[in-house]
Parts: sequence; C-alpha cells; structure tokens
Amino acid sequence: MSQPPLPWSEAGYARIFERVQERAGFLPPTCVSATEDGIGRAMARTGLTDFALYLERIDSDPAALDVLISELTIGETYFFRTPEHFDFLSQRVLPELRRLHGPAHTLRVWSAGCASGEEPYSLAVVLLSEGFSDRMEVLATDISRAALDRAREARYGPWSLRGAEAARIQPYLRKEDGRFVLVPEVRQRVRFAILNLALDTWPSRETGIHDLDVIFCRNVFIYFTRPTIEAVARRLHESLADGGFLITGPSDPSLAGFSPFEPLLTKWGVAWRRTPPGSSQTPRPPPAFRPPAAPPPFLPSELPPLRPAPTPPPAPLPPPPSPSRAEPLPSAAPAADGLEPARQAMRRGDWQAAAQLAGAEDSPEAAAVAVRALANVDPAAAVRACAEAAAHHPLSVELRYLEAVLLLGQGRLGEAERAARQALYLEPSLAVAWLTLGHVLRRLGDAAGSLRAFQTTERLCAGLPPDEPLPLAEGERAGRLAAVARGERMRLEATEPREES
Repeated sequence: MSQPPLPWSEAGYARIFERVQERAGFLPPTCVSATEDGIGRAMARTGLTDFALYLERIDSDPAALDVLISELTIGETYFFRTPEHFDFLSQRVLPELRRLHGPAHTLRVWSAGCASGEEPYSLAVVLLSEGFSDRMEVLATDISRAALDRAREARYGPWSLRGAEAARIQPYLRKEDGRFVLVPEVRQRVRFAILNLALDTWPSRETGIHDLDVIFCRNVFIYFTRPTIEAVARRLHESLADGGFLITGPSDPSLAGFSPFEPLLTKWGVAWRRTPPGSSQTPRPPPAFRPPAAPPPFLPSELPPLRPAPTPPPAPLPPPPSPSRAEPLPSAAPAADGLEPARQAMRRGDWQAAAQLAGAEDSPEAAAVAVRALANVDPAAAVRACAEAAAHHPLSVELRYLEAVLLLGQGRLGEAERAARQALYLEPSLAVAWLTLGHVLRRLGDAAGSLRAFQTTERLCAGLPPDEPLPLAEGERAGRLAAVARGERMRLEATEPREES
C-alpha cells in the first residue's frame, strides 16, 4: 500500500528531502513543517534561497549536505545517557572480552553517531575506570562536521550533565569561563572522524572500522528506511570481531532478521553479539522457522525494545488518573507452574522453544510470554500473534500494551495509538502505557497531547515509592521511570516553539 503524498508547502522542499533520502536513507518525515524548518535553516547558512541552486550546492559540497542532515536529526545526548548500557558494558561485556581475548588485549570501541561527543567520552571514562588505560582505542564518528568540531573542543554546559549518572564524569572535568572542559586524559583517548553510516564505505582498515570489540550505535536506526537498516546492520556485524557486542538505543528497531547477530536478552532490552569462535550457542540468523504440520498458536517474531518509540495518530487523551497506587495487574501475579518451562527457555534465549511451550497453554499470561519470545525472531509475525491473542483475551492489559509496543516498532502509528489507549482504558494507571503514548503522540506532531502523557507518567510514578517495581515495566522502578518521563517532558518543552505574545 503506497504512502499518501506528503503535504509539502513547496515542491522544492520535497526535491531536497528526496536527495537526503538518497544519500542518508532517511524515513519520510513524520512532521513536514519541522522538516521544512530544518531545510530552511540549512539553506540560510549557505545564503541561498533558490531550491535549484541549493540542490547544486549539496551535490557539490559535502559539508553543506552534512549541515542539512544535522538540521534534520536530533543530536540529543548527555554524559552516561541510558546508564543501563554502560553498566552492561562494565558488568557483562568487559569480563566476557577479557575471558575471550586475555588480559593483554587492546580493546577497540566505536561510538557510531557520536553527536557532540558525550557518548564516546563516557565510554572512555568507563574503560579508564576498568583498567584499560594503555589498552584502549575509542573511535567516534558522526555525519555532522559541526558536531564533531564541538566534540573535539570538549567544552560542555550544564545541559550535558543533566543525567542521573553525571557524577561519573565530574572527576574528569574542570571549570573554565562557566563551561566544563574535559581533562586531556580523557580527550586524548578518543579519535573523531566524519562518516555517513548509510554509505557503503565501511567497514575498512582505511576508516579504522574493523575488528571492533564494542559498538554503541544508539538512536540512529530510528531515522532509517528498512533497506538502510538492513544494510547498516549487516555492515555493523561485519565490523565486529568474533565475540564483539553491539548496543543500540531503546527506541531503535530490532535487528533480528537483518543480520546474523546473537540476541542477548537483558533487564533493559536486547543487546546484540557476533557469536564468538567455538561457542556452543549458534547465532540465530534470520531463521527459516518451520512450524509443525498443525498451525501453531503463534508464528515466530522478534523483540523491539519494550520501551517507548515512534508511533500513532492524535486523539483526545482520557482524563489523567489520580496518582494513587494502582491495584496490581493480573500479569504481575506469579506465573502458573505450566509456564515455567517456557520461562526457562526464554532465559536461555531459545525463543522458538519458549513460544511453542507457552503456546500450549491457554491463558493471557501464556500468550504474553509467547508473544515476547516470538518477537525475538520475526516482529511482523509477533504483531499478528499479539493481535490474535488480544482478541482471544480482550481484557488482558499486558497483551494490549505489548501490541502497542510491537506496532510502534513496525511504524504502524495509528494502530499503536489505538492499542495503547485500549490498555489505558483497561488500566488507567499503567505508567508504561502513558509513557509509550507520549512518544507516539510526539511523533505524530501532537505536542500538547504528548506533553500531557509525559506529565501523567510523572504524576503516577511520583505517587509510588521510588524503589517500587512498576507493572509491565521489565523491572523498572517508579523513581527511574519518573526521571525518564521528566527528561522527555523537558526535551519536548525545550524543542517546541513558544507562541509569541
């Protein structure tokens, strides 16, 4: 089904964005007016107002194209953003790499899409604290020359220190003229270079992108079309050494089916690994899963991050629930004994076995386990399975919420919004559903609705003890989710234009 034409105000904007899509593999914009504003800012920096002349400029001047692309993306970052990823690096990745390569190995790390440098410098600090000071190489790349210039300067304001883990970078900063400057011990550990991830110029020894142990490529895939995601995922796999790890962002789509990564289920989502040599665990490439002769209750599928991401069409929000403590959802109850084999298979990462075992049980809890397992193999089929299960168990809050997240990962925004609102109709105090709805509405351009959804998430979490686990939140605590919602709200307030009086 073809997409309807976008409502560009002038054909020149459409031609320019088509050129960006050719060069960078971007998805069509969800907010045309914001894209036109970005193109306008980029044109103003060249002094050109004629679309044809500007097209000639970006064709002949790579720096002008870089400026345009940077105006159309959000270089949102701060030190130790998503701290769970850095904890995973320290607690799981580095011990595994030491065991695999021995203590003398020089660790090679790449921050792909590094923006103004906070991510690669955070990585360098982790490696320094873990004793890799003389055995580390940190490469950082971005498509924006301006962002790389800021990264090399390594001078930051308080906004870059706003995360919950900012204290980890403080010992490596000194105050100069109201700014925070990184000490040379950290700055000299990172090498910056320009790179367009959508171009087939890497991996290669010329770029230094080869035989890498760790890649952070977070919140980059959200901009790409499916063919670009597939090509970039394949090249990322080729860039890793055997046993190397890839960390993507919480809003990025799943890479299952795009490249033979081994998925690693964690408390915060899925990480990816190039299978080490001699491993007894074979990677699960885009599998040709052959179901039994009798059609199984569910087909194979893959897991998009069960955290907020892009999604659906605006609609009036229901009245915000009061911040009083919600009754526990049925899915929070202990699992029935019959589901334990399926849960064990999930813990082993044997998604197909988990889906089949859970599919043999007829309960909403079993259906949710099956959907989560199948989502790690084939996302589109997981969406279908979840819709069937939700129709069979229409009062299951968990299935409606999972359906919203899966649809969001597929970019089916209208359906995702519908599923999120159905979950909230069944359970108005479900904080994770409000947070997901906030992301959905923001992508749809409904800034006011998105803001209210994030505010509701904050209010719900503030009414609970900070350490209390939240229903359907994968172990996330109320205090942490409140901080996430607060950050999203502040980001929205900072980026939305204010009305002039």
